[in-house]
Amino acid sequence: MKSNRTHTRFILSILVVALSACFSLNAQADDVSETREANPDARIQFIAVTGDFEIIGHNEASFRLEGELGQDVEELIIDGSADDWRIELEPLKQQSGWYEDMDSSEMTLYVPQAAQLKVKVVSADLTLENLNGERVEAESVSGDVLLGNVRPERLSASSVSGDVTVEGGGQSDSSLKSVSGDIDATELRGRIELLSVSGDISIEAYEISDFDAETVSGEIFASLSPLDRANIEVNAHSGDIELVLPGNTEMDFEASTFSGSIENAFGGRVIEKRGPGEEMDFVEGSGDVRIKATTFSGDIYIEQN
Repeated sequence: MKSNRTHTRFILSILVVALSACFSLNAQADDVSETREANPDARIQFIAVTGDFEIIGHNEASFRLEGELGQDVEELIIDGSADDWRIELEPLKQQSGWYEDMDSSEMTLYVPQAAQLKVKVVSADLTLENLNGERVEAESVSGDVLLGNVRPERLSASSVSGDVTVEGGGQSDSSLKSVSGDIDATELRGRIELLSVSGDISIEAYEISDFDAETVSGEIFASLSPLDRANIEVNAHSGDIELVLPGNTEMDFEASTFSGSIENAFGGRVIEKRGPGEEMDFVEGSGDVRIKATTFSGDIYIEQN
């Protein structure tokens, strides 16, 4: 009997060692260098969980993925053709917390500059550079989104918990959102939509046709050059609003604050409400540019540049 028990313990010990070695091998981070042909305007989708990811436009008819796969990646999936690629870092199926301390992925993806790009990452920072295609969509569920020299026709960038920073922006249409973080963007054009639930918004934009900015808890600063007949609407529930406009802007301006003051460098008469707060209705010239600014608790400033 004793011999059988000893033999059983020996077998179990071997199995434990083998399983441990197997887990260790699976958890090793892998170096990646993958290249595929891609048309100049190819549609490219990139999906990943945890890590740091950088996507850079280059002047080659291919995409190139380089870096290190995290220990929490089950499989690298590359599927598609030269005009439509899907790249996914599929995560391990988490049964318990045994791999919580594993190293995350650090990857750089090079794509044609004019590629149509759709990117979604979770628990990761995301950087995009040198892109000018028809459309760019970038989303991080928990992390910062940084776009440098990104000038597609249509841009959508968002973070559930992180800052969104943009240099370039959509040349005809931009949508920037952050649930918990700041939005900071320059060189936007055309139609623009901005939303921050808890954070400040700072924007520089040109040739504006439609502009809609809202923050629930934060301040809004916007330096704008509107086109004729542009519509501009700015709302802050708890924070100041500051708009900077060209001195020759012919506007139909409407502003209201429940708890704060209004200052307009173009003129106009402030009307004090019966309760707290102020409001103003003001028309300059033809009034082609329609502007509406509202804040519940904050001041409103209209300045000339």
